[in-house]
Amino acid sequence: MARKVFKSILSVAIMVLLVTTFFIVNEMYRSFTNSQLEVLQGQAKIIAYGINKDGLQFIDQLDDADYRITIINEKGDVIYDNIDSDINTMDNHLDREEVIQAFSEGYGSSIRQSSTLMERYIYTAILLSDGNVVRLASTYPSIYHFLMLISQPLLVIILLLILVSLYIAYKLANRIVQPLNEIDTDMPDQVPYSEVRPIMEKLSAQKKMIEYDRETLRRKRQEFETITANMSEGLVLLNDEMTVVDINRSAQMTLQTDEDVIGRKISEVKNYDRLSSLFEDALLGHRSSNKVKINGKRYDAETSPVEIDKEVIGIVLFLFDDSFKEANEVIRKEFASNVSHELKTPLQTISGYSELLKNGFVREEDQEKFADKIYLESQRMMKLIEDVIKLSHLDNDELQIRKEKIDLNEICANAVETIRKGKIEDIEVIYEGETATVYGNRELIESIIFNLCENAIRYNVKNGKVFVKVFCDDDSSVLEVKDTGIGIEKKDHERIFERFYRVDKSRSKNTGGTGLGLSIVKHACILNNAKIELESKPGKGSTFRVLFPKA
Repeated sequence: MARKVFKSILSVAIMVLLVTTFFIVNEMYRSFTNSQLEVLQGQAKIIAYGINKDGLQFIDQLDDADYRITIINEKGDVIYDNIDSDINTMDNHLDREEVIQAFSEGYGSSIRQSSTLMERYIYTAILLSDGNVVRLASTYPSIYHFLMLISQPLLVIILLLILVSLYIAYKLANRIVQPLNEIDTDMPDQVPYSEVRPIMEKLSAQKKMIEYDRETLRRKRQEFETITANMSEGLVLLNDEMTVVDINRSAQMTLQTDEDVIGRKISEVKNYDRLSSLFEDALLGHRSSNKVKINGKRYDAETSPVEIDKEVIGIVLFLFDDSFKEANEVIRKEFASNVSHELKTPLQTISGYSELLKNGFVREEDQEKFADKIYLESQRMMKLIEDVIKLSHLDNDELQIRKEKIDLNEICANAVETIRKGKIEDIEVIYEGETATVYGNRELIESIIFNLCENAIRYNVKNGKVFVKVFCDDDSSVLEVKDTGIGIEKKDHERIFERFYRVDKSRSKNTGGTGLGLSIVKHACILNNAKIELESKPGKGSTFRVLFPKA
C-alpha cells in the first residue's frame, strides 16, 4: 500500500510540476513578446515624429538601424524601404493587418511566423501627418527557439524539483501508511482516519463472526469427538494420504494403539495388513466391507470414501464387533454410514468456504455472505449432532427417566404457541385441545410434540395447514398431528421411523431436517409406554396419533 501511495503522490507532484512549468514558460514568453512589441512601438513613435518634422532626411541621418523601416502610401505601394532598394518589385501592402489598422486607427501592430520555426516577425505601423504609414519590422525568437535558449537551466530546475518531490512523496507515503499498519482490528473506534472507520468496523464485525464460526466448529468437533468416544464401534478417519486424522477409543483398543497414532500413516498400525485391501478400495472411490479377525475377535470392517467432485479426500473406517445382535449390527452400520454422509455436506461447505476466506480469495463485499453460509452449515451440523446425542441417549437400555402426572393439553398448547412464534413461513398451525392427564416424562413428551409438528410443517405444501389436537377416548389420552402435506406411500409407513430415512430427501435437506426426528419420536413413545399410529396417502397429507395410557 505504501508503494501505491508513494506512486500516487509522486505522480500528482510531477503532473503539477509539469503543468506549472508549462504555464510559467508560456507566461515568460508572453511577457517577452509584449516587451519586444513595446520597444518596437517606442522606436516607431520616435521615427514617425522625426519623419513628420524633417521628412525622409531624418531616416538617412540614422545609424544602421536594427529595424526594417518601410513607408507605404495610401494606395498600399511601398515608397521607401531601408533594406530593399528595389521598391517597385515589392508587393502591395494595403492588405497587411498592421497597415490596415494604422490607416483606420492611426496605429497598428501584428505578429507573424517566419518561414522557419525559429523566428517570428513583429510589426508596428503609425500614420504620418502626410497620410502615409511608416512601418517598423523586427524579428525575435519563436517559442521553440525560446525553449532551446532556456532548456538547460529549465531541465536542471525540473530535475531538482523531481528529486525533492521524490523525497517528499516517500516521507508522506510512510507518514500516511504507518498509522494504518498499526491499526488494531479489535478496536475499530481507535483509527487514525475517520474515512477508514466504517471499513474497520465492518472488518471487525466480520472477524468476530469468523472467530465465532471457528469456535462453533471447535465445539462441534468436541461434541463429535464426545459422540465417537462413547461409541462401542471403532471409528478411524483418514485423509487422502492415508494419514490418521482421528481415531476413537474403541478403535484404539481394537487396533492396539493410542492417540499418538494421529498424524502418522495407518500402515504403522498393528493389523494393518488385514485392512489394507479395504483401504485400497476406498481410495478408488468404492465402499467395501469385510469380516476380519483381530486379537482373537471377529469384526465387521467397513470403509467409506469421502468424496468432493468425485475425488476421494478421505476415508472412514468402521469396526463393528460381530458379537452384537444381527439386527442391531445392521442398524448401526447404516447409522454410521449415514452419519458419514450427512456430515460430509456441511463439512465440505464449511471447509471450502473457510479455505477461500483464509486464502483471501473472497472480495470484501462477499465476505459476509461466505460467513453466513459457514454459520448456516454449522447450525445444520449442530442440529444433526444434537439429534444424534439425543437418540444415543434414548437408545441406552439402562436409561432411567423421571415420570410424573402431566396435563398433555397444557404442554401441547405451549409447544404450539412456541412453534407459531418461529419461522413457519406460510403454514397455518391450528390447535384444539381438552384436559388430558398422562403419566410420563415432560421433556420426552415435548420432544414428541415438537418433532411431529416440525415434520408436518416441513413436508407440507404452500399455504398448507397443520391441525394439532389433544383429546381423550375410552382408554387413552391422544395427541393427534394432522397435515395437508405431500403424504407418505404405504410401503414407507414402517421405514419412516428408521434413522436418517426420508420420504423426500431434497425437501428435508433444504428445510434443515436431519432424518432423525421420527426415530426420536418412536424411542420417546416407547419410554413413555405410548403407541404411535400413522394414516397417510400420497398427496392427501398425513395423520400421526400418539396414544398415552390415562393417568
